Amino acid sequence: MSVFALVDGNNFYVSCERVFNPKLEGQPVVVLSNNVGCAVARSAEVKALGVTMGTPWFKMQDLAKQHGIVALSSNYELYADLSSRMMSVLARYAPEQEIYSIDECFLGFDGFQRFDLSDYGKEIRHTVRQWVGIPVCVGFAATKTLAKLANHCAKKGLVGEDGVCDFTRLSAPQLSRLFSALPVDQVWGIGRKLSQ
Repeated sequence: MSVFALVDGNNFYVSCERVFNPKLEGQPVVVLSNNVGCAVARSAEVKALGVTMGTPWFKMQDLAKQHGIVALSSNYELYADLSSRMMSVLARYAPEQEIYSIDECFLGFDGFQRFDLSDYGKEIRHTVRQWVGIPVCVGFAATKTLAKLANHCAKKGLVGEDGVCDFTRLSAPQLSRLFSALPVDQVWGIGRKLSQ
């Protein structure tokens, strides 16, 4: 059986900034685009305040004063460097790696049936955090689409534990119940028009 993992850096640009400025840990942080000052990354604390991706800085000024939001200019050289380091670490864990974006990649795990994938995912998370400083979540499943959805569930704490979700451990009825509770637009590749 084919098994894929989707490993994704949590709030990646913010996490990169926190690697070099640990005082930002636990603080509400937003990274702004260089040209128009819109949010291109938000910490979990900022997301909890309802700030959406792409919100211009001037529209969140009152919220920033009220909650002490730290605004940073984007530093794409830093993000690319930490991405390269993260991907190098992840390449050690699987025979196949497909880098999908600056902060996420698929790993192929054919022949890994004897491994406890949840424990393996926790080891991946621990090593990336220790060696690179970036928190990641890991989702395992039989297809890349499902692995991406498993990663979403890991991030939201819907299924699994410690930032790892392994769909291969769930029975068909368990998966069916989970899928029926998720909005269809959470599935990779289904946009606004198709979800309707």
